Amino acid sequence: MDSSFTPIEQMLKFRASRHEDFPYQEILLTRLCMHMQSKLLENRNKMLKAQGINETLFMALITLESQENHSIQPSELSCALGSSRTNATRIADELEKRGWIERRESDNDRRCLHLQLTEKGHEFLREVLPPQHNCLHQLWSALSTTEKDHLEQITRKLLSRLDQMEQDGVVLEAMS
Repeated sequence: MDSSFTPIEQMLKFRASRHEDFPYQEILLTRLCMHMQSKLLENRNKMLKAQGINETLFMALITLESQENHSIQPSELSCALGSSRTNATRIADELEKRGWIERRESDNDRRCLHLQLTEKGHEFLREVLPPQHNCLHQLWSALSTTEKDHLEQITRKLLSRLDQMEQDGVVLEAMS
């Protein structure tokens, strides 16, 4: 069975055969990473949809669950999710509607609101996490522990390079 990446790889090989200055390996590796990321997201979204939740709501629940006292201010949730405060309010509304969180006044400051994970929210996570962990185990069992360690090191190294290139404005310079 051909890989879902085969058509892209064939196109890149054809292009490389026509242009000797074509950086084949760098483009191949970039496209492989992008293709894998797309497949990972697609797989994850299918699983979450089958569990009746989307990525944003799931990450909000995980964020709350990982806080001390399972509580967070809406502004902190917004920051943790990388979303606007307006969007964080919509997320909190949906989580509250499903009974997974409650809005509570702070014990120290009545003007301050906290989002508190409810027992129903905890139960939901206990239900959905094991199948997700099983799926991840199935995926990553294709690699040995050593291979996973190497992939992590390589991925972190490339991420560092991307961060540095962004900081140095390298992408913008290349466009000039």
